[in-house]
Amino acid sequence: MHIKQVRFDRIFDVQERTGDFSFEDGGWPVYGVNANGLTIPREGATYAVAFAEAGNWEKVIGWRDLAVSNVEIKRSAWSLAIQTLPWQYMMIPVPFGISLALGGYWAAVPVAGLMLLAFGAFIYRAAWRNRQAAQALQEVHPAVPPAPGKRKPSRLAQSIWALAPILWK
Repeated sequence: MHIKQVRFDRIFDVQERTGDFSFEDGGWPVYGVNANGLTIPREGATYAVAFAEAGNWEKVIGWRDLAVSNVEIKRSAWSLAIQTLPWQYMMIPVPFGISLALGGYWAAVPVAGLMLLAFGAFIYRAAWRNRQAAQALQEVHPAVPPAPGKRKPSRLAQSIWALAPILWK
């Protein structure tokens, strides 16, 4: 899990129904963020965002507006469990069919128990991940905002400025 502070300088392309929006952070645009399950941030706000993969806006776990202490998690453990039910229903016939064919009804009982155990472990893992993300987001303190108009130059700009004295003598 990765935590990053993001300032939503400008919010645009907002689709309230689907929860999609785009924004600018320090002059850099980010397009097509899906906030389904979260509130769309307000312009000018600074948020702490928890990612499952660093910088991947499709893998947002949750976020927190640093002006308030309320943490928003994108999906609860139960919603994740319900979301995977169709896949689990497709998986049920395979182990049950094999156990019934090879060992009868008494072989199917432990298989059912193992499948329920796996489903419970999935719910527990999702709840644990959400709890860890909420705790990490609560611990983030607002950073001191940069001076207006000042921004750290990109690596490309730093490289060009470093090579400028050599190239232009």
